[in-house]
Amino acid sequence: MPDPSQIKVIVSDVHMGAGNPTGLVNPYEDFHHDDRLAELFRHYATGRFADASVELILAGDFLDLLKLRFQGRFPDQVDEAIAVDKVRRCILGHPIVFDALALFLAVPNHRVTYIAGNHDLEIAFPMVRKMMRARLGVDRDDSPLVFLSDQEFYRLPGGVVVTHGHMFEETNRIEPGQSLVPLPDGRHIVNMPWGSRFFMNVLAPFKAEQPIIDLVRPFSSLILWGLLFDLRFTLRVLGRVVQFFVRERFRREQLKAVGILKSLEILVEEVAMFNNLEHRAYKLLRSSQDIKALIVGHSHFAKMRRFPRDKLYVNTGTWVKIVSLELRDLGSRNLLTYVLVEYPEAGAPSVRLMRWRGEPRHEEVVVA
Repeated sequence: MPDPSQIKVIVSDVHMGAGNPTGLVNPYEDFHHDDRLAELFRHYATGRFADASVELILAGDFLDLLKLRFQGRFPDQVDEAIAVDKVRRCILGHPIVFDALALFLAVPNHRVTYIAGNHDLEIAFPMVRKMMRARLGVDRDDSPLVFLSDQEFYRLPGGVVVTHGHMFEETNRIEPGQSLVPLPDGRHIVNMPWGSRFFMNVLAPFKAEQPIIDLVRPFSSLILWGLLFDLRFTLRVLGRVVQFFVRERFRREQLKAVGILKSLEILVEEVAMFNNLEHRAYKLLRSSQDIKALIVGHSHFAKMRRFPRDKLYVNTGTWVKIVSLELRDLGSRNLLTYVLVEYPEAGAPSVRLMRWRGEPRHEEVVVA
């Protein structure tokens, strides 16, 4: 097969936090594959890819800024100063990854597109973008590092569409163009969706005791298992859940902002712990005339599904551990998956779900 004329490498849900201090364990850091991810970036910057046109798409939650404390707490009102502090700590905590990104961006015809997810909405702030460009050595007007925080879909040639996926859930959705909201004093803060506030107010305080609390899918099964095997801890979590619902669900300003019907829909989705992401993604893919391949992340389950009329759904998976309590998929795994899109000189693009194996084996195609 001849070399493609364009290559898109799509990585999502890396969830890099502040790293692990030497000799210590950070319970809020879930990403532990710096060397592997750096290998992946270098792989597509060298060898036969050095002369190719390669775009690396970081499709949301590349950084996990929800899990970083600021002055000892998890603030749900994040202004630009707090955002800069959090991102700076992520950069310092993962130097190998950012060095590899800088190497990738230094190669001609290589570019990076960073799409915001629900865990890294802070990339909408100008000072955050400036700091990241400076760290990666591309602080110029024609920078090959582009940030997308205010659009729902990133459209590629050939009917390929990339989105993080949180927009398919009412609990995590914010309207396009509303990543930041103004305050009366002139500052802007991140427009945190209700799902993010739920994490910071309910789950984050317990993560130091039980680091996998946010890595288990589905969360409702974790509660059921906990009631059987760790009753005291689970009752404390449920108490915090009830407290959060009472305080947040039907505050007057929330009802005024989103309306009673949407508030009820969000409440049902959260209480039922039901994830509509794939159902809504499938519906969009089937109904759209121009979308041939829909690539999402967010749910952390790597998957590829083909539909009639040559329609393709792909979930990129994640680079952090996931623990499934569903009987059909029981267990813990960390697959290090991504999506590779290759454009030949003529014809339709090739879309494949890949798993990074590291040197010297490199990648392999995943059947999921």
